[in-house]
Amino acid sequence: MREFPEFLEEEEGEEEKDWPAAIREEIIEYILRRYGVLRALDIARVLNWKVREVNSVLRQLEHSGRAKRVKLGRNYVWSPIEELHLTPMYY
Repeated sequence: MREFPEFLEEEEGEEEKDWPAAIREEIIEYILRRYGVLRALDIARVLNWKVREVNSVLRQLEHSGRAKRVKLGRNYVWSPIEELHLTPMYY
């Protein structure tokens, strides 16, 4: 039986981040940065996702400090947090 090369073996104690969740966060953050203030429903329609999936990702972005939620009338709108010390995102 063949052994895997060292670089393919998982190291003990190494935690892998859930990469599909990370990609979802990056997609929604890109949309917020590109288009500004949006409702979760608008993002869900663009991506053809369920609104609760979008809300879950938006809450994660809010918790990590990459998006903010503002009450506007009866709805909430989401916007990116512009931090000047970060590397700019080019489109």
